[in-house]
Amino acid sequence: GTLAAGVAHEVNNPLAFVITNLEYASAELRGIQALAPVREALQEAGEGAQRVRTIVRDMRRFTRMEEEVRAPVDLRRVVGLAIRMTAHELRGRVTLIDETGDDVPVCGSEARLGQVVINLLINATQAMPEGRAAEANHIHIRASRCGAEMMVVVEDNGRGMEGSVLRRVFDPFFTTKAQGVGTGLGLYICHNLVTSFGGRIDISSTVGDGTTVRLRLPIWQDDSLPATLALPPAGQ
Repeated sequence: GTLAAGVAHEVNNPLAFVITNLEYASAELRGIQALAPVREALQEAGEGAQRVRTIVRDMRRFTRMEEEVRAPVDLRRVVGLAIRMTAHELRGRVTLIDETGDDVPVCGSEARLGQVVINLLINATQAMPEGRAAEANHIHIRASRCGAEMMVVVEDNGRGMEGSVLRRVFDPFFTTKAQGVGTGLGLYICHNLVTSFGGRIDISSTVGDGTTVRLRLPIWQDDSLPATLALPPAGQ
């Protein structure tokens, strides 16, 4: 997280000069009909630079390391940011269906909840069978209200897990991924973060049919206390 925040900061500085100069060049060429193709190229370059700026902003949002307090969190915003942050991992590998339409704030931290959703999306993508077409690989994320909680469901049709594996998914350093791919800390940290919000996380899975992860998060109440989150120790 510290490394990503530093990279985002370093990228943001030269990016500001790039965007400013592209805007200046476009303005200077406005009205010169013979240079219309050049203006179009500059406009496309400017749009690309703005997309980079969005990625940098999202990186900085999800890597804030300062002490955080519980606050109302917009699930739709968190999921949207997480999807953009994992676009490189999802693109060309899975079909993603996003149905987080309920606009009910939950109690937690935007950065930390975003970290959870990112982890779940990457896990679901990496669980897809090798050699299967991207069109056949599905990840479905949705949210619905259940009493005083919001339930976020991330469902995939990947390889699934056996019962012996499923029982250990929240154990620290337990992983079935190849060496260098997984540390075995992702779901362990997700569990710690979700419970620190006063929520719950559970997983069901069937070999050959896929995996479903359910997050149950308390809905923000006006009298919710802005207590400091009980975050995992630094380095986890």
